Amino acid sequence: MNIDKQVTCNNCSLDTICLPRGLTKDEVEDIDVVIKRKKTLQRGEYIYREGDELKSLLAIKSGTAKLISNDERGNEHIIDVLLPGELLGFDGLYNNKHTCSVIALETLSLCELPVTDLEGLAKLIPGLMRELFLHAGEKINEDRNKIILKNIPAEERLAYFLLNLSKRYKKRGFSETEFTLTLTRQEIGTHLGIALETVSRLLKKLKDSKIIDVEKRNIRIIDLKALKNIQGS
Repeated sequence: MNIDKQVTCNNCSLDTICLPRGLTKDEVEDIDVVIKRKKTLQRGEYIYREGDELKSLLAIKSGTAKLISNDERGNEHIIDVLLPGELLGFDGLYNNKHTCSVIALETLSLCELPVTDLEGLAKLIPGLMRELFLHAGEKINEDRNKIILKNIPAEERLAYFLLNLSKRYKKRGFSETEFTLTLTRQEIGTHLGIALETVSRLLKKLKDSKIIDVEKRNIRIIDLKALKNIQGS
């Protein structure tokens, strides 16, 4: 049986984009000692809820999730879509309470790095905190881009959304031109600040222009350059 091989950091297919990035083999083995594997979650299950105590930083091993926040009226705002190899939990570092919620968008598995082990690991592995800060910095940069998105036309927002997923999937060793939208059309609209009807209309327009092909939630980017031209227009 090779189950043990599949769940160690050294043998993980995400070893170049998750915590081990930039660390030595010995440092990865030190981290692997304290990494915990969670049971698989199903679509709609919460990874954690707003207000929960911060217990771990988490890495998505497989599947996708959405990071959300609810306003005073209870309306859901989708802050981000999280892909395999990406870290979450940083929203709880300020006061040890999560300020957002994370929900599985499909069958999902996680690895946990308990925060109680962080201080000791940081002393043992000097490069660990650098890697964590790098991950946090990347997310801050993405959040900056999303703020800018609010001021551009809907078609450019949708193009940015598709290209952002394309880039992130490519970075993780998946196809940059074929992937599944695990958000519904309504959720994409909520995320981008666009009406559901507009999302559907723009996807149809991109399909009719032979820039993308859409089959239910499956996306195939036919003309990557043309999509980039829309984003940059």
